Amino acid sequence: MVHSVGWIRRAGAWIAILSAAAASAGAADLASPGASVREESDQGVFVLSQAGREIGTETFTIKPSSDRVEAEAQIELRAEAEGKAYNFKITSKLAMDSELHPLTYAWNQQGAQSSQLSVDFRSTPATAHYRTVAGETDDRQFGLPRDVVILDDNVIHHYQLVVERYRQTSGGKQTFRAFVPQEALSGSLVVEDLGLGPVEVAGAPQNLRHLAVTTDLARIDLWTDDHGRVQRVSIPAAGIEAVRK
Repeated sequence: MVHSVGWIRRAGAWIAILSAAAASAGAADLASPGASVREESDQGVFVLSQAGREIGTETFTIKPSSDRVEAEAQIELRAEAEGKAYNFKITSKLAMDSELHPLTYAWNQQGAQSSQLSVDFRSTPATAHYRTVAGETDDRQFGLPRDVVILDDNVIHHYQLVVERYRQTSGGKQTFRAFVPQEALSGSLVVEDLGLGPVEVAGAPQNLRHLAVTTDLARIDLWTDDHGRVQRVSIPAAGIEAVRK
């Protein structure tokens, strides 16, 4: 839609992928039916790599208040296409209500290809405004449920919000409706707890909870600590890894 830098270069175009799915074992489940949204803020930095080579960072903050939660990120990415190197600076800001249902979303990309978008989920249908790399504008409407999960291209901390939504369920395999703003696409997102297990994070072995996230397009593996905070994200099909510093 807005020609952002994606995770996979295929047929001359950068194509991003959505998420998702899999069983449980080990200690207490991550899910806790009726669990409230965290009252404390979460912030950190994810280091992104592709095929073992560092390609950027994401600095994010998820901040709750009395009636809403705001999730923001500043992302720096480096990409190569046709022998040329490109640098991108990206910002994203998602405002949600206290149940993590989206209210508004804004995304902006600056660099060799600049573009932006904004979506207002408070109206029915949701309304979106796109400005493409060619400077053209495109206004659209989307019929989305109030509890849709926002999972945008190249925005890693959105997976933390997926974990928070999963924590509020009864566990097992859970299906959510998801929307990818940059692609103007919606679909199903399946999340399942695979239990505790050993995994390497930044070269050090850890025992973390493993969640599998799947869609028709891809599988994403998430590993969370005892507090449910994402420590590692893996997108095998794209060779992408994101590790929290």
